[in-house]
Amino acid sequence: MFVNNFFKKIAVHDEKRKGDFPERNNACWNGSTSYFFYILIVLSNENLLAKAGGIDEKRPPLPVPLKMKLQLTVLFSSTFPVLLFSLATEIKWSLAGPSASHWSYWPWATVILLFSIAFSVFLTRLLVDEIHEPVSVLLSHMKRAENETYKPVAHNVYTDEFADLLRGFNHMIDAVHRRDRTNKELLNSFITVLTAALDARDPYTAGHSLRVARYALAIGEKLSLPNEQLDALYRSALLHDIGKIGVPDAILLKVGKLSDDEFARIKKHPALGEAILREVRPIEPIEPLLAGIRSHHERIDGKGYPDGLAGDEIPLFGKIIAVADAFDAMTSDRPYRKGMDIRQAADILRKGKGTQWDSELVDLFLKHLQEEKLLSTSAAS
Repeated sequence: MFVNNFFKKIAVHDEKRKGDFPERNNACWNGSTSYFFYILIVLSNENLLAKAGGIDEKRPPLPVPLKMKLQLTVLFSSTFPVLLFSLATEIKWSLAGPSASHWSYWPWATVILLFSIAFSVFLTRLLVDEIHEPVSVLLSHMKRAENETYKPVAHNVYTDEFADLLRGFNHMIDAVHRRDRTNKELLNSFITVLTAALDARDPYTAGHSLRVARYALAIGEKLSLPNEQLDALYRSALLHDIGKIGVPDAILLKVGKLSDDEFARIKKHPALGEAILREVRPIEPIEPLLAGIRSHHERIDGKGYPDGLAGDEIPLFGKIIAVADAFDAMTSDRPYRKGMDIRQAADILRKGKGTQWDSELVDLFLKHLQEEKLLSTSAAS
């Protein structure tokens, strides 16, 4: 509304001038005047339009690209002096009345104005390229950072302030990488301490968590899991028995056969381990590990614990750790028995495919044992 009223006033002013010189064609005057004020309004402060009702302050204004702002600025600054001179001369001749020399003025003024516009466009391209390119590089890397892909700017070839800006961005990315490395080291140390504390309770199971983690990692690699999931799988396997910290020594270290009540206490350790780790803050690094810890005693046929999950209901990490845990438990010495032969344990895994353990995961683990020459070809077949 503000802009429309503004141009209406300009049009009324032009009509009055037509009345003073009816024999003249004022198209040049009207076009140059409108062009001048249009550029002036575009480059004016947005607060002026907001106060006039042109912009709703409750809504954010439409974004204006930096490239457009630079183009309009250079175009206005280049053509404004010429346009102002042309308008001043037009006003002077209008007050003096029409003359023969007046009719030859506007063609030359138009040529000069077009030349000024062309020159301003050329300068704009040079200026925009100098600013737009480093800004685009920085924006692209910032969008990657929003997606947690932290990569520094590889080629900082600029010699102006943008060089300092990009160096500052690279410094920020380096700081993020250092923080991530520190957080990973702290998390690994935390997991190592918990595993060592569990192993210290029972010398017969010392090293069990580490072996299970290595077996689980081998299965994960056979499944071609991405590195991020492999790391989470390894950590989940390291902590899979952490809930046994809450089991009394009289039950955990008992040499003889467990009673039904004692076995019921043992069966609570997966859920207890999940509950313990849920107290860690922040929870985000621990969250991917919890499913494997809780479900590593579930069975494919649904007869496992603590939730009685079956088939695809069991999380992948739980199914992987179940195979690795069972194999190490069968081949490790216990106070009440000596560990099985590897081939005997492999036969038990093979017989339990599709009922207790996932068939594909058992086959992949047996293939790993064969490749590591822990299992003969005849036994694997």
